[in-house]
Amino acid sequence: MATIASSSDPIFRYSTLGGVSVRKPANESPPTPPVTVAQLANDAKLAAIFDAPLAPNETAFDGYRNKEVQLVAAMAQLTILESRALHARFANPLGADALAAKFMRLTIERRVRLLNFLADARRRAALAGK
Repeated sequence: MATIASSSDPIFRYSTLGGVSVRKPANESPPTPPVTVAQLANDAKLAAIFDAPLAPNETAFDGYRNKEVQLVAAMAQLTILESRALHARFANPLGADALAAKFMRLTIERRVRLLNFLADARRRAALAGK
């Protein structure tokens, strides 16, 4: 049977070490995972696509559609874990992440499509039998 707590009772229990709370401050960001060689290679490949100039006599719509197709092709080569990590970086960009800053310059529609593609990596792998 549930008991009624008074308004002065805390609703969360935090462990303490010698009377000192071990709760992290809210403004502290989570630690960033170490960067691997494969991640650097993938970042360089994606950055090259973002930085590539549009072809001569190509409209902006066609040029950025082609970039989106190239990005999807590059992202399709990622593993499930790499896709999840990239999705997390693009969905919650940090100020120091240059690749996420380039991603944020895309239109919202393109960003949503690319984020959905990254989030769908597990289903695509299951359908492919991997």
